[in-house]
Amino acid sequence: MNCRPAIILLGLTLLILPNRPAFGADVPQAAGVKIQADTLSYDSPSDTYQATGNVEMHWDGATLFADKALLHQSTGDADATGRVRLLKNDDTLKGDHLSINLDSQNGEAENAEMFYKQSNFHLQSRRLAKTGLGDYRLEQGTFTTCDGPSPSWKFTADKMDVTLDEYGTARHVLFYVKGIPLFYTPYLIFPVTRERQSGFLFPHIGSSDKKGFTLGIPYYWAISPSQDLTALLDVQSKRGVGLGLDYRYLGNAGSHGNLASYGIYDRLEGRGRGEIKLVQLQAIASALTFRSDLDLTSDRTFLNDYGETTGVYNRQFLDSSASVSWHRQAYLVNIEGRYADNLNAPNNRATLQRLPVVNFSVIPQRLWGGPIYAALDSQFTNFHRNDGSRGERFILNPALSFFRVLPAGLELAVQGGYQLRFYNANNAGVADGTSGVGLGWANASLATPLERVYEINDGNLKRLRHTLVPAIGYTLTQERNQENLPLFDYDDRPLGQQLLGWSLTSYLTGRYATPSGAPDYRELLFLRLSQGYQLSGSRRDLLNLADDDRDRLTDLRLEMRANPDKRLTVSLDSRYNPGLARISTVSAGFDLTDGSGNFAGASYFYARNRLGYLEGRLGLTLVKPFIFNYTPRYSFDKGEFLESLYTLEYRQQCWSLDFSYQDRPGNRSFLVSFTLSGLGSFGKIRPF
Repeated sequence: MNCRPAIILLGLTLLILPNRPAFGADVPQAAGVKIQADTLSYDSPSDTYQATGNVEMHWDGATLFADKALLHQSTGDADATGRVRLLKNDDTLKGDHLSINLDSQNGEAENAEMFYKQSNFHLQSRRLAKTGLGDYRLEQGTFTTCDGPSPSWKFTADKMDVTLDEYGTARHVLFYVKGIPLFYTPYLIFPVTRERQSGFLFPHIGSSDKKGFTLGIPYYWAISPSQDLTALLDVQSKRGVGLGLDYRYLGNAGSHGNLASYGIYDRLEGRGRGEIKLVQLQAIASALTFRSDLDLTSDRTFLNDYGETTGVYNRQFLDSSASVSWHRQAYLVNIEGRYADNLNAPNNRATLQRLPVVNFSVIPQRLWGGPIYAALDSQFTNFHRNDGSRGERFILNPALSFFRVLPAGLELAVQGGYQLRFYNANNAGVADGTSGVGLGWANASLATPLERVYEINDGNLKRLRHTLVPAIGYTLTQERNQENLPLFDYDDRPLGQQLLGWSLTSYLTGRYATPSGAPDYRELLFLRLSQGYQLSGSRRDLLNLADDDRDRLTDLRLEMRANPDKRLTVSLDSRYNPGLARISTVSAGFDLTDGSGNFAGASYFYARNRLGYLEGRLGLTLVKPFIFNYTPRYSFDKGEFLESLYTLEYRQQCWSLDFSYQDRPGNRSFLVSFTLSGLGSFGKIRPF
């Protein structure tokens, strides 16, 4: 159980333990303490101020209401009785009697009711005492995050001793739901911190076709303000007992990391299995940065058996990388290792690895103060695999660029260079040994932005700006025979070509009025229509999965991104083959929300004769207190659902009950989780 009472007691400390003012003869007005009452008197022999009837005492941001209050100047004691109510920072303490020593800051409250607004905590105790600097004792205490005289749930304890930043103990603890006791423990020891709190979370229970009955026992450890660790003991009736660890940290200069791991001895397969994921960004120095994104599994079917996140169980590739980057003014060096795991292959011996890839770049530098810029990109790659060709490749690509605004608003951009590639290859057949090639390349574009502003003044929308950019472009890549060169990836086969293209781009931007008076600019529509014509050579379109009969005219491409309202986003990227009069590819989607928890969305992907895939998202809160979510993934080319996830949440003010059902080919799972507001989820803690 997470020990939130410690937070409540901290709130009590803030409320009732102010610094002692220096009392004098004019204490009520002059020393930071103000007292108002029907009757106010001072007794000189006892050095005591006494207030009676509608007492109000103000000090240090706190306000005390009572029927009667005493201030003992000689001892530093303060007492209040009768309808006691203490307010500070929207937090409230009520009781029959409240006493405090302003020197030692110790005191107690009788029949106390405490409300801590930040976490909506309600605490009741017959006697609440502060006995030391961070020591508290409660007798017959009750706490909950539910409002009302009859809370939906609550915890009670006969006695509780708490030391802030150390540990607390409780005796005879009962957990109630609507006044019905459901859980009891005679003794409980728990760590206590002022912020995040270490401790066991409630176990989860579920079932799965592949795992059988599951029981998970999670533990959260707040190591320090910048580190934490979640551990999960995962018991599965069909597979065995697994252990998940999730470690996170925050460092200086934006550094952060997350190391997650899961391991299990799979009784069904008689072997150990697991996964390790590491995402890290580490600033070593002002100009030196280390990054890593690792995802490694013990075997090729681990994700199929244990992957729980939507879209993970049927992944084909796992990609891992680690890099070190150095930048200084106009120069950038990046050294990276890339490792790919092909989960669909029998083994990974033939999968090409890039260990390492070294990039050195010089950003464009102006020459002689004119409109001409020089730049350099270079890359060294070591290709490695056990079966198949391997070797090294070095690419050197210097370039010049030119940009100028011509008369009539025409914008001219020209770029060109000469790419040199050098190889040293093994097991590459006729390409064994050293080889190289050089290719000239160039491109140019001519565009003329046209713009018009429309005054609207329709509600919050005040102005529309429409920008239309017609453009033509030319691309040239030198044709060279490259058949005797190694082939590691598509960068080894730039296609010689001359391509002439055109595009028409439209932007629609709205200016909206805001309550603050500062204008809010929002892109309402982006639309681009483009096409090319092959003058010579051949072409390769990696974005087009359809097998088209090539002709000189390329596919007509339509790109669109629309935000007609903050709650609606629509996107489209489609290609149409005019020669075949058929659609080649479509990538489309939309997301709609009403701002109240209801949402709908879908993503659709299509490539003629290759791929048809739909993913949906639906969330409904129309029938409160129920919240329904549905996430399907359907493959049109396979004619089946890849995955369906249904969740139903019954949410109340201070608790919720979640039901989830997941259906995948070969596996169905069901999970129930219970959440108490302010205490965390008593449901499944996923390792990743």
